[in-house]
Amino acid sequence: MEIQSYISSGVLELYVIGQLSPREMREVEKMAMEYPEVKKELTAIEQTLEAYSMKNQTPPKPSTFDKIKSEIQSSTPPSDAANNSGKHLPLWLGILLGALGVILAIGFFNARQQQRVLELENEELNVALQECERDQQSEPPMAILRENGTSTILLLDPNGETDQQAVVYFNPLSQKSYLDPFQLPAPENGKQYQLWALIDNQPTDMGVFDLPENGETFIEVPFIVDADAFAITLEPAGGSISPTLTDLQVIGNRT
Repeated sequence: MEIQSYISSGVLELYVIGQLSPREMREVEKMAMEYPEVKKELTAIEQTLEAYSMKNQTPPKPSTFDKIKSEIQSSTPPSDAANNSGKHLPLWLGILLGALGVILAIGFFNARQQQRVLELENEELNVALQECERDQQSEPPMAILRENGTSTILLLDPNGETDQQAVVYFNPLSQKSYLDPFQLPAPENGKQYQLWALIDNQPTDMGVFDLPENGETFIEVPFIVDADAFAITLEPAGGSISPTLTDLQVIGNRT
């Protein structure tokens, strides 16, 4: 039997509450010595049972306690009370203890199953939250598309000779802007795209960029509040101080 199947079979719960035969008890002890996961599960069961018992224990009423005590004492001859305590319990008390043991085992087993279900649900929830956080981190500009004040500036080939395109999302309220170079071809070796903001026809460097990979589409770029237009040129790797107009790829006005 696989260890996980053995652990989930309910045998360990019965062992803890003493509902196994001596042979079965020895078998469980042997398994605990050989397999650390079995010993770990036994410890967890004992701790859970102790907590369960502390939470649900109800002190018996004095009258009930006195009645049980009287029955036990009357069932054992006074001369043999010291040597035979526990050997001559009343039949009804033995049945009661056995029934209580079974009920406790069932309740404890159900509690353990519910605990495992909750642990699995918590793990699934944590995975979902982590995926959500990764999505938010990988695509932070998605929120800007729904924000008030966001404008979309389409950048096109100034000569109309290619279908190259890019988009700048610009929001003066949040003071954020993003670039989506969704239709720019991969640059040749030794070249790199560079984004420019035009203010009164004067270019302001907004940095070089590589085309997004791994499904990402947006690139956060510097926010230039007075930008009248945006342009992308193809420059030597690392960028240039001023744009190479002969390698102007796309351009678009803000208004």
